[in-house]
Amino acid sequence: MIALAVLLLTAAPQAQPSASATPLATAAPEPAPVESAPAPAATQLPSALPSTLPSPVPSAQPSTSPTPSPYHYRFVPHRAAHASPGDPEIYAVYLNEKHLHSLGPIDIRVETTPEVVKVVNRNNGHDDVVPLVAPGVFVAFGRLPKLPFIAEGITVDLQFVATTADGRKTSVSVPVRLD
Repeated sequence: MIALAVLLLTAAPQAQPSASATPLATAAPEPAPVESAPAPAATQLPSALPSTLPSPVPSAQPSTSPTPSPYHYRFVPHRAAHASPGDPEIYAVYLNEKHLHSLGPIDIRVETTPEVVKVVNRNNGHDDVVPLVAPGVFVAFGRLPKLPFIAEGITVDLQFVATTADGRKTSVSVPVRLD
């Protein structure tokens, strides 16, 4: 960039003083002629900079493939035949797998009506709250405890209880296999 400015200054035509113009007196001496330095080569760039610039990346296009879901098992309970408006409902329960493993991960997503403010997972005498992340959406991630070898291969029901602010409840039982 500097070399280009120097080149333009030296190539610009110099105005010749006219006979009628009077020269102005200056206290500073006239500058010495500027020697144009050769333009730095690409190999003279600091080592922190790349020797070649990357080509521009085209703007990102919307992806046509959906993001893979961590949930591979979806349980949709039967809907109540005569549900009243405002009654709590569990629309679906999503789990990472239908076959759960001792000390393995368990990912849970419960979708409910917006009136539900709390979801509890009950199993084998334990109650675990599934945290609310959005109206009607509850999500939890965790690990199963060490299961006794005798539990391998059996099917158990995970019970999910949804509760509204005024105490109305509904529940579903989701069958899973312990491996």
